[in-house]
Amino acid sequence: MSQLMETRNRGIQEADVFAAADALLADGKRPTIERVRQQIGRGSPNTVSPMLERWFAALGGRLVGSGAGTRTAGNDLDGMPLGVRNAAKLLWETAQKEAEETQRGEMAAVSTELQAREHSLAEAQGALAQREDAFQQARVSLDAALSSSRQARETLEGQLKAQAIEAQRVRAGLEDEIRRLTALLAQTVETQEQMRREHAGVVAAKDQDLRQAQDRHTSQEKRMLAEVDRARQAAKALEADLAKEHQKRTKAEEAAAKRLDAAAEKLQQVRDQLAAQAIELAQERAAAAVQKDRAEALQQRIDEERSAHESTRRILSEALARPQKSGPKARARTTQAKPRRSAG
Repeated sequence: MSQLMETRNRGIQEADVFAAADALLADGKRPTIERVRQQIGRGSPNTVSPMLERWFAALGGRLVGSGAGTRTAGNDLDGMPLGVRNAAKLLWETAQKEAEETQRGEMAAVSTELQAREHSLAEAQGALAQREDAFQQARVSLDAALSSSRQARETLEGQLKAQAIEAQRVRAGLEDEIRRLTALLAQTVETQEQMRREHAGVVAAKDQDLRQAQDRHTSQEKRMLAEVDRARQAAKALEADLAKEHQKRTKAEEAAAKRLDAAAEKLQQVRDQLAAQAIELAQERAAAAVQKDRAEALQQRIDEERSAHESTRRILSEALARPQKSGPKARARTTQAKPRRSAG
């Protein structure tokens, strides 16, 4: 396990590249940067490329050295070293083999597409044959469509170029949109911060109002209790007076009854006042609870908006990183693949 980790941590050596290129050449494959990297199992293109160029530069000398002892110091009848001729022949055969395989693959794809089109055209022609009596005029347009489908292959390269131009235009539009969304995100963050400050101010003001209301209710409760005590003491005094004046009630019955009614009415008023103040206190407490619920809902909304902004920021980061992955090399490979397709 430690040897494997040491091998992975060790950098690519020139001997590794030479050995991989020799193995590919022995298998009849042309050594390329990507094939050498796959053969080794690691390494970056920037590291493998100069080493592979040195391998090509030293290939002729190695082959000439391996051919020592043949006729005329390793030369053929034309005076060319046999090693160089064999290496060139091997490279030419490898390149020709790869070109033939690529061409066969493209021809197979084109043939499959043409067969599919011919099958579709055969089905269309069968349907037209069944409806020939009712669609005589449509046959002319269908023949024109068949002719245009045969010419579609010739216009494929132009369409691909137009698609490349359109892709470039779309990418430019996406970059503009990303810049606009970045500016919008910054503005949204600033707005969120302002809303947070305003919410903090509102919550502080609500807390202060709630404390003032509680203090006011406490004072009202104390005042009402004092009034109740005074009313009770007045009632007790009134009862004492009534007991003392019980014997005189005969003469002062009417006056005493009026005083009693007045005292009862005053007591009833005090009770009504207490009930109204209790209702007012309950309403103010309910209003305070509603204000607290609104403050909690506002805080939850701010948290949700903050989460949404974080998600938008991650999407923008991924969108900004995605175009960087498809660099000039990927576009170069796409451009090199197009002529082979048209040549096929």
